[in-house]
Amino acid sequence: MGTGSGQFRLDRVFRTVRDGVWSGRVREDVSSRLGNSAEKLVAELLWLTQKLVGCGFEEEAVERWASASNLAQLSVVAENRVQGSLVKVSAFLFRQTKDTGLEETEGGNKQRLRQTKMKMLITWLPLLCRGNNGNDIPVLSLSERAELEMILEDVIDMLQHEEQEQVLSLWLHHFTYCPSSDWPNLHASYARWCTTSRKLFFSSIKDVK
Repeated sequence: MGTGSGQFRLDRVFRTVRDGVWSGRVREDVSSRLGNSAEKLVAELLWLTQKLVGCGFEEEAVERWASASNLAQLSVVAENRVQGSLVKVSAFLFRQTKDTGLEETEGGNKQRLRQTKMKMLITWLPLLCRGNNGNDIPVLSLSERAELEMILEDVIDMLQHEEQEQVLSLWLHHFTYCPSSDWPNLHASYARWCTTSRKLFFSSIKDVK
């Protein structure tokens, strides 16, 4: 698959999935049919994304997913099967962020990659917290969920303190909104952020004195 044609097809699927998710939300009389259609399109989206990553374009795929804020907002209210499929896509692309940019030495590129990872968290954490992760048949296995939690923690740890506050505030809001779910559990990151915040606070008091 050529990169240009693959990205064009990815664009088309992005738009169609977004429109299908929205239509299924506002037209309940056809939500089942549209849900089936959207689920198939999300499956194609996952396949295309895997192909792009397999061809060495993981950064481009991650950037596109990080920028899909409209789709992410609609996904929170999408049909359960569509949510589960979108969780799969998000999990796959979060895994790609694990090693992305490790060899970057230029400040501008490192800054851009950090911002992309920040956008990924802000855009897709609400779905991970509030989306349907599978009831009878889990979307992600226990090991996959544990791995993704560690990846999320690693990404958060590389952010600046103020950025961590923004991400963790978002996570806490959506995590506590769904008391029936205990995933993703980012309490360790939250505890580290609180500890650092206290140290910075007491350090600022000493500087004033």
